[in-house]
Amino acid sequence: MSGELVAQDLYFSSETGIITPNYYFREDGVERIDMNGYVVAPGFLDLQTNGMQGIHFTQLAGQKGHAEDDEQKLQAVSEMEIAHGVTGWWATVPTVAKDRWKQIVPTLTPRAFSSGAELLGAHVEGPFLNESKKGAHSAQHLQIPAEMSLSELYGDANLKGPIKLITMAPELPGSTALIGQLQEEYPHIVISLGHSAATYDEGVAAVQIGARALTHVFNAMNPLHHRDPGLAGLMATGKCYFSIIPDGIHLHPAVLTMCMRTDPQKCVFITDSIELAGLLDGVHPGHGQIPGNQYKQGNKVTIEGTNTLIGSCCTVDDCVRNAVAFSGCNLAEAVQCVTENIADMMGENKRGKLEPGRRADFVILNKDGFVQETWMSGNRVWPVVSS
Repeated sequence: MSGELVAQDLYFSSETGIITPNYYFREDGVERIDMNGYVVAPGFLDLQTNGMQGIHFTQLAGQKGHAEDDEQKLQAVSEMEIAHGVTGWWATVPTVAKDRWKQIVPTLTPRAFSSGAELLGAHVEGPFLNESKKGAHSAQHLQIPAEMSLSELYGDANLKGPIKLITMAPELPGSTALIGQLQEEYPHIVISLGHSAATYDEGVAAVQIGARALTHVFNAMNPLHHRDPGLAGLMATGKCYFSIIPDGIHLHPAVLTMCMRTDPQKCVFITDSIELAGLLDGVHPGHGQIPGNQYKQGNKVTIEGTNTLIGSCCTVDDCVRNAVAFSGCNLAEAVQCVTENIADMMGENKRGKLEPGRRADFVILNKDGFVQETWMSGNRVWPVVSS
């Protein structure tokens, strides 16, 4: 809890799926499970994944006659997530053609999957991004907030339902009005700043009117400068969460360490994984976001023939182990960045912490942070128990 390893028993009901107070059960009604020195942590939360196991969310058809295929793809993602300790995840949809948002996003309505992690909704990363900081996003599909209404782009039903997180650049014309509209009409949606050339003052102004986070801080934004800190300088204000990609590629280990020490309660780990996570190295075709080929080398993926990073191929448990190795933090401090910090950022009051009243979602780790078992609602889901 809060970055500390606590030596105590955990009580939960497999019938209700809820963690209970220690006094809830009488001694004769308790089935005891000895963890043999393993660590029990809250189920991991994957805040930003574009896909994995050959499946990219821009490839979801979202059209009549394709529902079964879309469901199978999401099922495959949920099964890979659960094997890496993740019990809840949000699907990121990067910038796509204007007409695709209303097709893809409805397929990401929150729901459970058999023997897999739960889908908690959609993160729309675009199209209100600065072209100068677009990274691997398609410039031709970027939009200016002042020229496009939220309802026209995403659809009102999607804004009230699947969409839980929006990444946008606050310096674009109309961004201030857009943030204000989101706060007034869709207060459940978390606004994150990213893919942006905003100044520090522009970032502060956005936070003051409702933005709550920074998306993969340092990546796709101006560098931190001692006289011009940019969006990255907002980490020190204590007023916004910030996600980082601890894959050893997107950030130097020293910068990761600085992020964690700046605000341990606001630091969030993301994978930013793409569909090549879980696949072999080499050249792979593009998709709705990437028109050309992609080149994978371990966790590093670039647009073929360039140095432009597309995303990562790491998993959430990789992030935890990397943080320990890179920063020297303890396992509990790293776990906090993929559990309670994300739950707090997203307003998830039933996940992310091992305390009475929350879901009995947890992951069993060895001392090195490798996943041994994943449990959901008080029942072991992975490895699958053979009948």
